[in-house]
Amino acid sequence: MGIPASCRLNKRIFKKLFHENSQLGATDKKAFKDDIDKVIWMFKLEPNSVSIPAFTDDEREYLEVAILQVDCKTQKRSGRIAQIIHRAIPYPLMLVFSYESSVLISMGHKRFSQSEKGAIVADEFFNSDWIDLTCPSEVQKSFLKSLKLDKLPHTNLFAFYSALVERMAGLECARLTGTFSVEENKASYAVRREHLAKCHRLEAEINQLRLEIKAEEQFNRRVELNVRIKDLEKQFEDATAEL
Repeated sequence: MGIPASCRLNKRIFKKLFHENSQLGATDKKAFKDDIDKVIWMFKLEPNSVSIPAFTDDEREYLEVAILQVDCKTQKRSGRIAQIIHRAIPYPLMLVFSYESSVLISMGHKRFSQSEKGAIVADEFFNSDWIDLTCPSEVQKSFLKSLKLDKLPHTNLFAFYSALVERMAGLECARLTGTFSVEENKASYAVRREHLAKCHRLEAEINQLRLEIKAEEQFNRRVELNVRIKDLEKQFEDATAEL
């Protein structure tokens, strides 16, 4: 990413802090214990270190961006662990999960809670697939190159972080289209997010119907489900073309 050396912290975050600051059930505690080796606060990006102004309005406060490295013992449950970390730390994060030669990147916007004064909530989670850095695909190479600091807006830290989130969305779109691209225009980005959400809904519905077909014994009902799937697949194809 071309992050200045002045931003490096390389500070260990002990797993017990997540136990103390998050209401973890037995399953989540087991995930942290069994799946995670250590969590390291690698970089702290703030106005005086990257020359990007802070951002504050009625909805959000972006005073810094933290980049955390999560060294994993396994690739299991990384999505769930990412959500726990995002919700436990009240400022914008880039999480880089590391397992052997592969990484998974997770990001999500933060905003003020509408129901609890002073509280911060996380939303818009994006997780990449695991990327093997020894042999990334062409799409993954394009995505990783797009994360360079000199390719990102320096208007303020919210615009900076939003551009990173948009690249995560672009990577998710590339899973469906085969081509990675970045939407710099805010309106175009919002439209693409709507199309991506529609693709996700259609994909989930198609997968659910395929499971129902496997369990369905009545021939007529199987035919009905197949017809429905064909219709959804056409809608999915059209929605993908809009990405």
